[in-house]
Formats: sequence, structure tokens, C-alpha cells
Amino acid sequence: MVEVRLAPVAPGHIDAVAAAMRPADRAEVWAAAHLTPMAAVSESVARSETAFTGLADGRPALIAGVGRASLLGATGVPWMLGTGLIERHPLAFLLHSRRVVADWRRNFARLVNRVDARNRAAVRWLAWLGFRIDPATPFGPEGLPFHPFIWSAD
Repeated sequence: MVEVRLAPVAPGHIDAVAAAMRPADRAEVWAAAHLTPMAAVSESVARSETAFTGLADGRPALIAGVGRASLLGATGVPWMLGTGLIERHPLAFLLHSRRVVADWRRNFARLVNRVDARNRAAVRWLAWLGFRIDPATPFGPEGLPFHPFIWSAD
């Protein structure tokens, strides 16, 4: 059984996740904003109110977080970028992600973001976590289809 734990983001974690980022996540960050994996992880962490590294047997498997959509608002913008370790330990990933999202829901009245429509596994995961998945619309520099995903306490 793999040991999974959440830890504060350390500079080495950013490098490791960026270097081993899953192809679907690489494609998504490029389609959304023409970002490299390193820029996507670094900028996402910098813009987050809270961020953490998911470690599998001490190795960075993912970095995730949530930022505030505006300084005075109660809307959070969740994100997650991962490595292939997620697919090697899916049950641990699913259970921990459910706990993390429950935590975010206690701190925000709404959670919103977009997911690349080509990443069907991520769309299914977000629906499993309880997000409403809206129809895909053009987004990013190339206008590729992205689904808005939303959770609201209302």
C-alpha cells in the first residue's frame, strides 16, 4: 500500500511535478493560456490562497490549490496539476481529493474553474466530486472547448 500525504509546497515539488506532468495536464495548460508546465505550476501556486503537494511514498504526485476569484468575494478557483503517479494510485487519489474539496467547500460559497473538454477523465472526476459540469465553450488562445465546472452552496 502506498503512503499518501499532503505537504506544503516546496520548490523541489514544483520542479518535480512540472518535469513529470501528465500529457493531459500539459495539453490543458497550453490550451488554456499557452503556459509551459513550469509556468503553470509556479503561477498557480503563486495565485493560490492555499496550495499543497500530494506525495506518494515521498514523491510529488500532484500540486493543487485554490485561489480567491476576487479579494472580497467568496468564490474559490480550484486547480490541480499532476504526474503519472496519480494513475498508479487512483484509489488514494480519489479519497484524498474528496477530503480536500470538502475542506474548500467549508471555506468558499462557490468553487468555479474550467476543464479541457478533451480530458474526459478529469471531467468524470470533477463530476464525481460533485461539481456541475456545464457545456463546453471556446476558451484560451486557440478557442478550444473547455467545460466550466461549478459547485455552489446555494
